Amino acid sequence: MLTRPQRVYHWDRRNSSISSDRLADEDRPHLERALAVYRASLGERLGRLRDAARAALEGLRPDRVEAVVQLLDDAATYEWPRGRGQAERRVGVFARAAARHPLLDPGDRAPIVTEVFGACPPRDADLAALLYADYPEFHRLRSFPDGYTAEDLRADYDLGQAQALLYSALQVRVEARGDFRHIVQYARLSRLLHRIEPAPGGGYRFVFDGPNSILRHTHVYGVDFARFLAALVQARDWQLAADIELRKGWRPLTFALSSDQGLRSRVPAPTLFDSTLEAALAEKFGAEREGWRLRREAAVIEAGRNLLIPDFVFTHADGTEVALEIVGYWTPEYLAAKLGKLRSVKAPNLLVAVRRSLALEAGALPSAVLPFKSRILLRDLLPRLEAFRR
Repeated sequence: MLTRPQRVYHWDRRNSSISSDRLADEDRPHLERALAVYRASLGERLGRLRDAARAALEGLRPDRVEAVVQLLDDAATYEWPRGRGQAERRVGVFARAAARHPLLDPGDRAPIVTEVFGACPPRDADLAALLYADYPEFHRLRSFPDGYTAEDLRADYDLGQAQALLYSALQVRVEARGDFRHIVQYARLSRLLHRIEPAPGGGYRFVFDGPNSILRHTHVYGVDFARFLAALVQARDWQLAADIELRKGWRPLTFALSSDQGLRSRVPAPTLFDSTLEAALAEKFGAEREGWRLRREAAVIEAGRNLLIPDFVFTHADGTEVALEIVGYWTPEYLAAKLGKLRSVKAPNLLVAVRRSLALEAGALPSAVLPFKSRILLRDLLPRLEAFRR
């Protein structure tokens, strides 16, 4: 995944718009040469490999080179000594050499290095690689996927630049008219702060708080946002508009994307979104418990102009309904807005479960909020459900 320094964008001051960089057909030969470097360099050090790839990309526009090299590294698999063993052996060499400081004769160091590592390379560069094999510069290329093509690299670049631009989003709005369930699933499971409302032209609008609007966890939240975009591009008939703040205090720029622009994700929709929490709760609760029946993703709740699709709906034998929504990152303001959605409707009631460790700002929790540590316990959940009956 690309970082902020690796992103490339185009800024139009006339209409306060911004767009992410895209590669063109004429860039393909440069990508092919860089791919050939990685395919032919098994066992090579990461530092040398990157330098060779940069040389192969000499004809590519300079501001694009580091992003392409990063994506090639993401596709590659490296190996290096794991654990503390390498560092301990390195310290062992230095401790033995300290007694003979300054150790200037290369012939004198060979017995010391051999005693610890079993061999001593004759060249200084190889000795450094042996001692610091656990440092990224000296990681070795173990494999590179045969099926990874220049078109795959181009697609990863185009998507990666759009993802990296969203790291600076204040707010993102997505209007969807197709694959609604797909978008809802990943909007919810990505743990992003969002709300859903009917769109003026039909379909639905998702409104997300962007990474630049979050008080803490900004980097982690931005990565989650990028992964959500990788899922969104697999849907149909959507439009995205984001307010991008390149620097704090600057006037936001408008970033627009749509399903017609051909962005694609090379892999299936991200499985890094954590749905194990919901699955564990459903399995533990069962189909019915103490008069309550559980249904998963069973309702689209209209609350004025807003829509809510809760994770679960619990229905009691006496007719009481409680919707359970599980959120990730949260602020007191976000919880207040979430709870306020259902004030215009009488049923179902709403219970919001929040993970304490993902709170973005400390605040008192109202009674309709169920805090949890790592999983939702039935001994905490059932009394909250019963409270709605009373």
